[in-house]
Amino acid sequence: MKRKHISGQDFTLQRKETVNEIKKRRKEAFKEVRALLLVVFAAAVLGYAFVTFCFQTVKVRGPSMDPTLSDGETVIINKLSYTFSSVERGDIVAIKPIGTDQYYDIKRVIGLPGDKVAIVAGRFVINDKELDESYDLDEITAPGRLTSPITLGQQEYFVIGDNLGSSEDSRFSTYGNIQKSEIRGKVFYRLTKGRRGRIG
Repeated sequence: MKRKHISGQDFTLQRKETVNEIKKRRKEAFKEVRALLLVVFAAAVLGYAFVTFCFQTVKVRGPSMDPTLSDGETVIINKLSYTFSSVERGDIVAIKPIGTDQYYDIKRVIGLPGDKVAIVAGRFVINDKELDESYDLDEITAPGRLTSPITLGQQEYFVIGDNLGSSEDSRFSTYGNIQKSEIRGKVFYRLTKGRRGRIG
């Protein structure tokens, strides 16, 4: 940039941008916009993948899991949990029947593949042993189809609601045994205000 002295004053002669410089500046601006759009797109894809394949919030519907989980509470399910480990007895799981778009159903697993499940004197009996539970269940007054023992298939699970008096679960033919593919994740965290924290 040149400076010229005229009549005791300094003037700065501004050089006009060339056509090439204008094109270069526009090209750089376009690159920045494109980079920003790629970041936004990547964030959207990751967010979708996170919800679809990793974690999801689910609202509990109905009194089936009282007092462990109440109607209207929000929980987080881990969709990857059973990719790396097996479903265990006592797990609280999110279930979505095959071929339906209905909401997730929240239940507790008490019977694993190959187990023989029965009800004796108002109590669950698994493989001829009374269910060893760390959670309190009421005496069973509605055995449903468990008037005689049921043996689960190799991909089947027996699930119940902790509120046995108000739960439609595997005891009844309208619900039945749950297939492994219907278990969509493990419930592990509660978001409800005042009761926030890990479950199980």
